[in-house]
Amino acid sequence: MKENRFTIFFFALVFAFLVWISVNMGNTFQATIDLPVSVENLQPTRAIAAPIPDHIRVRFQGTGWQIVNAYLSPNLRYTIDLRDAGRKDTLFTYKRLSERINLPTDVHVFETNPDTIVILLDQKVSRRIPVRPRLNVTFRDGFGIVGPPRAEPESISVTGARSLLNAMRVWPTLPVTLSDVNAPVTVQTALAETLSLETSRSAVTAMVSFDVQPIAEKRIDNIPVDVNQVPENRSVVLIPPTVSIIIRSGVNAVAPLNEKDFYAFIDYRSILLDTSGFVQPTILGPDNVKIVQQTPERTQYVIRK
Repeated sequence: MKENRFTIFFFALVFAFLVWISVNMGNTFQATIDLPVSVENLQPTRAIAAPIPDHIRVRFQGTGWQIVNAYLSPNLRYTIDLRDAGRKDTLFTYKRLSERINLPTDVHVFETNPDTIVILLDQKVSRRIPVRPRLNVTFRDGFGIVGPPRAEPESISVTGARSLLNAMRVWPTLPVTLSDVNAPVTVQTALAETLSLETSRSAVTAMVSFDVQPIAEKRIDNIPVDVNQVPENRSVVLIPPTVSIIIRSGVNAVAPLNEKDFYAFIDYRSILLDTSGFVQPTILGPDNVKIVQQTPERTQYVIRK
């Protein structure tokens, strides 16, 4: 008997709850939802020339059932129809924004953020954009990166507005995050999701690789210093005529290097501008090697006719 009473009580409670939900869901509420933005009917020869938001935030009013339906609807979005945009810039104000959201007609939209979207159009073109790897990497003690990171593909084909692509220098990857690295790395990562509405691209991922080695230092002596652009009626004597450097890089990178792998020079114009009698040579070497010390830092010179 007690079990029957408990069952009756339980179903009565559930029924009362459903009645309460049904009554209250018929009331009017306010809600906020983020809607994805889509662009339709853009002419084949035109492209969007300035970034537009990929989502807009909408505050609307409706019954509880309408609000639940809005949150659960997979097709709810804000559609920008450029059928009549032509070659002119198009301004979408709050009124036009609210008209383009596919909510039921009896749902009232009273605020959107942003409240204005400006569509700038330009000629559609395609060009190759270099891929730039982004690293967020820490290394094991005594190890470090040798040389610049590489991406495969090195560049991607991007299609979009001429003015937008002219201002674009690189397309970054998402950051490659690793810790305690002590060996060469090759990893696949996604390209940054930027300008997804304004451009299309030939790839969405890239292979990023970089060399990691134990870090070593090495001293290189007797690098001759040249003086460039000396007039025919002049000669320059350097004291001393050579420099020494200490370099730092991966152990495999520094081991085979000698003075022939570096070029030291002084520009004659810097001598003419100098008043101290000493100038600093410029030293060029392999890209994956860092010069950490130069001896002497400044070289004395004597000009002879």
